[in-house]
Amino acid sequence: MKDIYSEENLKSLVFDLIKYLYNTKDYDKNRLSEDVLIYSMNKCYYVSEEKANFKIRNIPICIEDNIKMEEYFEFCDTKTLTLSMDSKLCEYLYYGDVPDTREVQDKIRKIFKKHGFYYDFGSSWYLFAKPIEK
Repeated sequence: MKDIYSEENLKSLVFDLIKYLYNTKDYDKNRLSEDVLIYSMNKCYYVSEEKANFKIRNIPICIEDNIKMEEYFEFCDTKTLTLSMDSKLCEYLYYGDVPDTREVQDKIRKIFKKHGFYYDFGSSWYLFAKPIEK
């Protein structure tokens, strides 16, 4: 069984989420990656043309180091991942009242599951990863 907390697995989860969100448009034709911050391994990852210091598949990603996740999120687990959303993604995941909600929810669930996690909500603006209990 793989170590779900390995740096390799957590980075893969982050980049799988970013790739999906960047390549998926909402009902107003904006990318779902807009205004989404992903925190993992005391780093913050987000899409930014202006601040990008990393690219994956031509997606401009900014990675900020030395982030103390516990200062931002009540329920976070610094070993895993917390995703902050001040965006349309909230409407898809938390409220579920927009077009294509089910497809977006299912895809994000599958991405988390692929890496041994499920997501739970800390509030209507952030979610966090929890290990799947077997």
